[in-house]
Amino acid sequence: MESLNSVLINEGVTQSERLTKLNQIAISQMTVLESIGQNKLLK
Repeated sequence: MESLNSVLINEGVTQSERLTKLNQIAISQMTVLESIGQNKLLK
């Protein structure tokens, strides 16, 4: 996340826009991790 934040800063993205984008990415990553965990439990 820190590296993504750095890229966004270098691109001139405002703090509020960065927060929104990073939050969306974090939610997406958690969703993937949860689905992987559920798949392992099913096996």
